[in-house]
Amino acid sequence: MNFIKFLFSLLIAAALVVGLNEKWGQVPPLGKFLDPYNGFWANATSGEVPFQESKNIPELNNKVEVYYDSLLIPHIYAESDEDLYKAQGFVTAQNRLWQMEFQTHASAGRISEIIGGGALEFDRYQRRNGLLYAAEKAIKAMEDNDVTSNIINSYTEGVNAYINGLTYKELPIEYKLLDYKPENWSNLKSALLLKYMANDLAGGDSDAENNYLLKTLGKDRFDFLFPDRYENMDPIIPKSKKWEFEPLEVNRPDSVSFPLVFSDKKMPQPDPQNGSNNWAVSGSKTNTGKPMLANDPHLGLNLPSIWYVMHLNSPEVNVLGATLPG
Repeated sequence: MNFIKFLFSLLIAAALVVGLNEKWGQVPPLGKFLDPYNGFWANATSGEVPFQESKNIPELNNKVEVYYDSLLIPHIYAESDEDLYKAQGFVTAQNRLWQMEFQTHASAGRISEIIGGGALEFDRYQRRNGLLYAAEKAIKAMEDNDVTSNIINSYTEGVNAYINGLTYKELPIEYKLLDYKPENWSNLKSALLLKYMANDLAGGDSDAENNYLLKTLGKDRFDFLFPDRYENMDPIIPKSKKWEFEPLEVNRPDSVSFPLVFSDKKMPQPDPQNGSNNWAVSGSKTNTGKPMLANDPHLGLNLPSIWYVMHLNSPEVNVLGATLPG
């Protein structure tokens, strides 16, 4: 009888150990998540400002000071641009790491790696959009330029310095809820974020609808009703502009089947109200004699915010404004 009780207790204990350390669907491993020392409790704060604590940023060449003001805006003072952008990457990751990573996974069509099969259709759609291809081209251009290459390399090093110093206890709560760890940042991820924003601002399309319409009307009537360019349109870029590049050759099949790669399900589209405009004032019309530039981004309110306000200061740089996390 005692042996049966022992065996029964052992089986219950084993089941608890295994069960509490396994992910069940979207439920995180409860053993790790509820751990009073390292689980989600560790992400709680006492209500005091959590950023007053001084934290060493590794891999800097000289002294860097980070000061948070009453609005929790970080002011970074560095003795070189290299250290400035390393610190920027570190501080941004310290406060917005999960947002940075999730957005770039979305851009690359990799959300399924985090939340499972429910995101497969979204990932397929993102990959058909070609944002990864565009980001690869963009990062090549950035890295071919000495100035932008040095900036983005330093920023990436700063982000990775923060990631590599994280323990499970210090992980943002989103990682504990979804039971995964952040992967190292890369220059490509920064380019992916830019393409994600470009798509959000100008990525609306009617490809699926136009494909169905093309099938219904036939190519001749479709081209007549929906030409690529309307004569009365006045684009921002003058019609006389001569492009200085060789376009990629497009191999068009003799016939296509409809609806191509599109499903009947309507894919997500950027908010049609999103956009941006800007204006400039010549220095001849200002009190200071210096030009002024302003922009007006029409973007929705998000939580966390699209923007992360920072002040960056070095012997060559002194700017304060909204950055894009990543």
